[in-house]
Amino acid sequence: MMVAVVLLMLSANHHDLDLADIERLSTGARDVGSQVVAEHPALRGAVVLATCNRFELYLDAGDDGSVLETAPAVAAAHRVVARASGTDPAEVARLMRTTAGEQAVAHLFEVTAGLDAMVVGEREITGQVRRALATARAEGLTSPLLEQTLQHAARTSRQVAVETDLARAGRSVVSVALDLAGARLAALGCERDDATRAHESAADSVPPSSWAGRRTLLLGTGSYAGASLAALRRRGATDVVVWSASGRAEGFAAGHGIETADADLAVALGRADLVVTCRGTGTPVLDVATVAAAVADRAEPLVIVDLALHHDVEPAVAELPGVLLVDLPTVRAHAPQTTADEVERARAIVADGVRALSGATAERQMDAAVVALRAKVSDALTAELDRLPAEGAVPADRAAQALRRLAARLLHEPTVRARSAGREGRTAEHLQALEVALGLHIPSPDSDLDPGAAPADDAPAGAARQDDAPAGAVRQDDASAGAVAADVVPPGAPAVSVAAGPALPHSAGPALPHSAAPAAPLPASRPAEPERAR
Repeated sequence: MMVAVVLLMLSANHHDLDLADIERLSTGARDVGSQVVAEHPALRGAVVLATCNRFELYLDAGDDGSVLETAPAVAAAHRVVARASGTDPAEVARLMRTTAGEQAVAHLFEVTAGLDAMVVGEREITGQVRRALATARAEGLTSPLLEQTLQHAARTSRQVAVETDLARAGRSVVSVALDLAGARLAALGCERDDATRAHESAADSVPPSSWAGRRTLLLGTGSYAGASLAALRRRGATDVVVWSASGRAEGFAAGHGIETADADLAVALGRADLVVTCRGTGTPVLDVATVAAAVADRAEPLVIVDLALHHDVEPAVAELPGVLLVDLPTVRAHAPQTTADEVERARAIVADGVRALSGATAERQMDAAVVALRAKVSDALTAELDRLPAEGAVPADRAAQALRRLAARLLHEPTVRARSAGREGRTAEHLQALEVALGLHIPSPDSDLDPGAAPADDAPAGAARQDDAPAGAVRQDDASAGAVAADVVPPGAPAVSVAAGPALPHSAGPALPHSAAPAAPLPASRPAEPERAR
C-alpha cells in the first residue's frame, strides 16, 4: 500500500505574537534543524525559516501516514526549540501554531508569495525562503518532499510577481516605514489637510539617500534591528548608534560596524534626528514624558519609527509638538495599496500551485511501481540478449525468434493471472485493471456474444477447429498485429493466446513444442485479418 508523506509546519509569526516572543523562540535557530531531525526517527528533513517577524519549521514527517499520527514528531520539535531557546516546552507548544498536510503547504506558498506578510506583497520573504532551503541543503537536512515543496513555492511566488501587481507593494515593512517617514518630514511646512494626508503613500517617498547626514538611534538588537540597519544604509544613513536595555548593544555594534549609544536613553534620544525602535517586548520604552523632555529645546522635528507589533512608543507621543511618529498601523494604512482583485488573483495562482504540487506528489508515490516494472522488462530483455551471439551479426530469423521469446516471457505471468482471475470470478475487476494499467479497452466477455451464432465447438463435421491447427502455425486469434505465435511459448509454460476480444481458456493439454527449425521472422507490422463469419 502506498503511504502518503506529510509536511509538518510549526509557526510563530506576527499574526499571533510579539516580536520579542518570536525573537526568543528563534534563539539558536541555526542548530534547530539538525537537532530536530536527530530527535525523532520519523523526521526525514527540516527547513528552518527565521525572519524578523516569523520563526517557522517545515518538517518532512516521513511515512507516519496521516496528520493525526504526527503528534510525536511535533512533541520532538517542541523539545528541540525549548532547549535551543531556553523556553519551557509547554510554553513553546502554546506559542507555536502547528499545521500539517495541504494546510501546511498552502501556508508556505502564501508566505513565499508575500500574501502572509505584514505588508501584503512583500518580496523580501521570497529570498529568505530560498536561503533557508539552501542552508538546509548545505547541511544535508533536505528531503525530496522538502525540496519539491519549497522549490515549487518559489516558482509560484515568481508567477504571482509576474502576473499580478503585488510586486508594486513588494517592499519590506522597514522600507515602507522609512520612506513614509521621509515623505512626511519633507512635507512639513507644506499645507496639507487631513484628506490629503490620508491618501499619501510610500509612492510619494523620498529618494534612497533621504536619511543621509541624519543622526540615527536604533533601539533593539534583534533580527529586525539588523534589517532596519540595512534599510537605513541603503538610504544613505551613516551615523547610526544602537541602544539596548538587555546589554547586547556592544555585541550588535561590533558585529555590524556601528557605535553604541549613551547608556542613558534620555541623553541618547536628545542627540538623535531619527529613532527606529523594534524591540517588541510589549512594554513601551519611550513614554510621553521621556520624549517631551528630549524635544523641549529642539528646532528640528524628531522622527520616530516604531516597528514593534505592540507599541515600543506610547501612542500619545504622536500628539507632542515637534514629533513625527510612524508606527505599524500607519504603515499598513499608507503602504502602496493593492486592490482586492489583485490579492484574489494572487491567491488563485497560489491555490493552483498547491493543487499542481499535490498532483505531482501523488504521482511520485507510483515511482516504486514504475521502477519495478521497468526492472522486470529490463531483466527479461537482458536474458534474451544473453542468448544471442556475443560477437558478429545476428541473423534476422534469430533476432525475430528472440523478440518472440521476449514477448512470450513478458506476457506469460499476466496471462496466467488473467485466467486465474476468470476462474475466481474476478473477470470484471481484472479487465478494469488492464484498462487502467495498459490503456486496453476490452469488451465484457458477454458483450460480443451473438445468441444466434453457433459456438465454436459446434462447427460442421470435418471443419478444422482453430485449436487443431498444426504445431507451429499461428492461430486465428493471434492474427492481429503484434500477436505472439503459439510456437514460441517457453517449454513448460502455458500457451499464450492474445485475442482481439477477451481471452478464452486454452486447452488444458501440454504446451505446444518449441519448433526445432528457426522461426520465420514476423513482419514489423501486419494488418489484422477481417473477422470471418462463424
